[in-house]
Amino acid sequence: MHHTLQRATLGLLLIAVLVSLTGCSVTRKQEIKRLSNRVESDLKSEQRAVLKRPTTDPERSQRLDHLTTLKTTHSVANVGLATAPRLLAGDDLLLAYDVLEEVFGVIDWNIPLMPGEGTKPLPTMFGPGGLNFSALQADSVRSPSTPSGYSR
Repeated sequence: MHHTLQRATLGLLLIAVLVSLTGCSVTRKQEIKRLSNRVESDLKSEQRAVLKRPTTDPERSQRLDHLTTLKTTHSVANVGLATAPRLLAGDDLLLAYDVLEEVFGVIDWNIPLMPGEGTKPLPTMFGPGGLNFSALQADSVRSPSTPSGYSR
């Protein structure tokens, strides 16, 4: 009886560990969404800090314009994150996720900077309209020397 109880307890413990390990896997899209959420939080924090500056501060307006541009880019990137899995598959989808991850990283890098102060440019596969789905779906094999900077 005692051995049966030990085996049952050990079996339940093993099942619980296996379930918890498999339940912790995160998709690439979820990773990028977490990055997006962190960047959004950083944008909001910086905007609050800038809004606390006196209205007579000559950089206040420029900073707010800069942050508004970054917030717009962030919103467009989020639309791409939601849309990409519906329009792309396989390597094209993975490439889109690479581009979006870089976009969110560039936004985060550029938050504390003023325009022209060493700001990083967005990847070429992401423009004013968002992800360039046509380029992402191109049949040609990409290499590091292509404009996107990504390879399949």
